Amino acid sequence: MSLDLQYISQDPQHLPERPASTEGFSLENHGESIFGTVLIPGGAAVDVYPGIVLLHGFPGYTSTFDLAQNLRRAGLVVVSPYYRGCWGSGGRYTFSGAIDDAVRTASWMHEESTAKTYHVDRDKLFFIGHSMGGFISVNATRRLPWIKGTAVMSPYDLAGRAEAGDAALDQLIRESVPVMNVESAEALAADAKMCAKKGWAISDAFENVKDRNLYFIGASQDDIAPAEQMIEPLWNQLTAHETKALQNYDTLPAGHGYDDRRLTVSAMFAAWIQRVLYSLT
Repeated sequence: MSLDLQYISQDPQHLPERPASTEGFSLENHGESIFGTVLIPGGAAVDVYPGIVLLHGFPGYTSTFDLAQNLRRAGLVVVSPYYRGCWGSGGRYTFSGAIDDAVRTASWMHEESTAKTYHVDRDKLFFIGHSMGGFISVNATRRLPWIKGTAVMSPYDLAGRAEAGDAALDQLIRESVPVMNVESAEALAADAKMCAKKGWAISDAFENVKDRNLYFIGASQDDIAPAEQMIEPLWNQLTAHETKALQNYDTLPAGHGYDDRRLTVSAMFAAWIQRVLYSLT
């Protein structure tokens, strides 16, 4: 069963046996609750669909809910978690903890009981991430060999920026702290440096992801996560390596939030997932 790519930008014209639905979920990680939403396509009662873990950036002002709706219409179950300490989820936010939360969410989605409840094909799970969510997606992928593919738009290489002592990162942390539950701006900056010391920079991910299905989208007018700094160091390593995996890199004329290209980027993600799943060229 292929995806319905035409529904990225239009509503389905028929009412299925089981209407599309939106569900809330709560799941525990290290004693704290992660909250989020699950968007399920409409279809027959027995239908199952590829699944997406859709990861927002830091602190998350740029909502990904429109992308989730677009991808759901194409025939994908979309799970959108809020990391611990972020937008109502329990606990304190850390960058390392957000990676762990992404792993926990994907692992929960991979469980047979979850897949049955939400009509997920547990053998066809993907990460999609924007900005810091892209950094989180890449690092979660490194830990989960059964993830089918990972697609990111303007990934923000937190660990790489921390390692370089980027003043813009310190400013971003201080500006974002008021809307999140964190120990302090200093503690969050220290966590970023810890991520760097552990080798979690996107540019350091090559050995773990060199034979994985990967899709990178950069924005030509992005002054927050420029592709030449955040994507291309890893991409250049990937292009020098021969693999059977599907690995692609595109650029759109857009700023960091893709505010003028939301339908376009949704269609690009769905088309790439279609290629991964059904070996289309």
